[in-house]
Amino acid sequence: MNRNFFTPIAAAIALWSSGQTLASHHVTWPDVVVHLHGSGRAYIVDTKTDTVVADLETCKGGTLGSTTPDAKKVYVSCAGEGQKEMVVIDLANKSVAKRIETGNRPKHGLVSPDGKWVGVNHWGLDGGKHRISFLDAGTDAIAKAIDIPVTNTEAKGVTSMHNAWSSDSRLFFDVDRADNRLVVVDTKDWSVKTFPVPSAPHYPVPSPDGKELWLVHEGNDKALPGIIVYDLTKSDMPVIAQMDMPLIGEEVVEAHHGNFTQDGKLFMALNRGPGKDSRGREVAFFDSKSKKLVHRLTTASNGVGHTYNTPDGKQAVVTNYGNNVISIIDLNKTRTVKDLKIGSGRMGHVAFTRDGKWGYVSNDKDGSLYKLDMGKLEVVNKIATGEKPGGGQVLNVWTNVFEELPRK
Repeated sequence: MNRNFFTPIAAAIALWSSGQTLASHHVTWPDVVVHLHGSGRAYIVDTKTDTVVADLETCKGGTLGSTTPDAKKVYVSCAGEGQKEMVVIDLANKSVAKRIETGNRPKHGLVSPDGKWVGVNHWGLDGGKHRISFLDAGTDAIAKAIDIPVTNTEAKGVTSMHNAWSSDSRLFFDVDRADNRLVVVDTKDWSVKTFPVPSAPHYPVPSPDGKELWLVHEGNDKALPGIIVYDLTKSDMPVIAQMDMPLIGEEVVEAHHGNFTQDGKLFMALNRGPGKDSRGREVAFFDSKSKKLVHRLTTASNGVGHTYNTPDGKQAVVTNYGNNVISIIDLNKTRTVKDLKIGSGRMGHVAFTRDGKWGYVSNDKDGSLYKLDMGKLEVVNKIATGEKPGGGQVLNVWTNVFEELPRK
């Protein structure tokens, strides 16, 4: 392993610690939202008129994607059985620009903060190995494919899940669920480090200051669901904290996603419950400095999977895998301020306009988008996108962790 593996991020952290502000990459908020539909379509919706301005064919399992920081392209991951492609959407021309084969069932390709790379993990193994492909976002060609050997070569299905980038776009964080490991790739020399995790790793989240990586793992019969915190200022990334979720009154357990509030003070971890039994309702709040549990709440939403931050950072919208209720949390008071029953199926994902006035949330069963008035906290419009089951991700602006938003 290259001894200088963590030198750039350590230097950035030193700059931050000295009282200077880390330079942030400029991001563009488009005037559209893109609904990646489970039926294999992408619906582009103009947020000024709430009309569908493009209906594009993507692929089987194309429900997750990532926008470039300049908002010119969206990369769609084709995670369906037998799929191998990433689909590139040209937002300006509202068309599919390219299809790129990267490996067995691309899961969630993610664009780097500087817009140079697209890191792509895969749901299936390739030749019994865990593949991570890197696209050059300028040419949309594969720049590097890394095949990492795994011990459990018979692993099927979800052998990876989600990714994240370091703020300097050098380190790519991925999870290997075949052997339960965190995977870190240095894009300077394509070197790889792996770190064992006590249960299936699900969601890596860099802290806003770049000093730490918080990893949510699902839990199993030997380890409770929880969070592992790694120190990114040291080359060996030592574990500096491990926290279990409180799981008070929960009938089923399986940790899902976690993300920081926009001010970076709190980390929200969610108990969804197993995929076929999505009854988890707990949101656990951990203090980012002390790593202590400071609050927890039970939502009316069940099978909770995501806490989407609003642009002003004052609220979070909880979406789920269990029912058709979203819960809106006041983050200053860490309490639910409203529960909204929407549509006929579970609520998947949400995106906001830049001014924070409107939110667009997907419904899996009826396949539509619902427009929320974030001031009145009520549904004001239904936008027909597909009118069939398949409510996938709704996205517009670039994000690293897709429940957080760009920070000023």
